[in-house]
Amino acid sequence: MINSLVIIPAKGDSVRLKRKNLRVISGKTLIEHSIIYAKSSKLTSKIIVSTEDPEIKSVSEPYGVTIVGRDKSFMGEREVADVYIEIFKKFGNESYTHVVGVQPDHPDRNIPLDNMLKYAKDNKYDDLFTVDSYGTRNGSIRIIKAEHVRSGMMSRRVGSMLDNCTNIHSENDLINAEKNINERLH
Repeated sequence: MINSLVIIPAKGDSVRLKRKNLRVISGKTLIEHSIIYAKSSKLTSKIIVSTEDPEIKSVSEPYGVTIVGRDKSFMGEREVADVYIEIFKKFGNESYTHVVGVQPDHPDRNIPLDNMLKYAKDNKYDDLFTVDSYGTRNGSIRIIKAEHVRSGMMSRRVGSMLDNCTNIHSENDLINAEKNINERLH
């Protein structure tokens, strides 16, 4: 059985592209694309958006997700795994088998979350993350066995799965991701 907790880390600031998580492509903000992606999972029982930003909170609330304030010490270029561990300490429980990190800056994901969760379980991965067509970790999705997040000891048996989605860092990336989404819809 798989029961996942999804955590969407969505800070308001961005070094390369200002207010990135609130940028709109294909009629939705990047945070909305991530929430909709997470909500499509039948193997997820809770979705948490971690943010310090009132506007991200406002955009996220209508989707019925849990909003968790993000402490300033978890901002900047801090390792996102620290955010997962901190949130799991407060909201995790023994029923979760996996913790899924869904980064908002990859709106044109190609693989359904449930497929990734099943793949991680079937291959007995402690940690699974997405990579681009060059095999470079793209940060779109990270699936970690809950026991490792619970203990704070993450990443022993790590696997990767190709999802050549766009990593948003520029205006051009927004345009490319929107093109990919529109092509998939038609």
